[in-house]
Amino acid sequence: MPEDSESVHRRSGRLFAALAALHFLAAPGRRLPGPDAFKAKDELPRRLQGLKQGLYDDLALARGRGGTHWKAASGIFRSIPSFLEPGQLSPHTISLTESADHRSGYEAQLAALREDFPGLLP
Repeated sequence: MPEDSESVHRRSGRLFAALAALHFLAAPGRRLPGPDAFKAKDELPRRLQGLKQGLYDDLALARGRGGTHWKAASGIFRSIPSFLEPGQLSPHTISLTESADHRSGYEAQLAALREDFPGLLP
């Protein structure tokens, strides 16, 4: 869950982590993006677009896997609105500082998900 004082870029990193984790849990053989996937000059809406487009398919695949994968995926899905409630995400190209903030949010959210769903995320 995002904290009230988090920047829009850190919050977008948390959202990206939630969507990436849901995508990862949906089918065997998928990988989570590493920290090197985040670069300055990225546009946040474009970065999120690929993961948003397959959201329904990822949920359906995770449901088919059942068990802990479905429990984790459905819990992650329910958390997504919390990243959007404080307001819109930044629509512009991000700087080095903003990219580091985004990466920090991504890593923090993955750490929280690993704690919530032990053994499911690398």
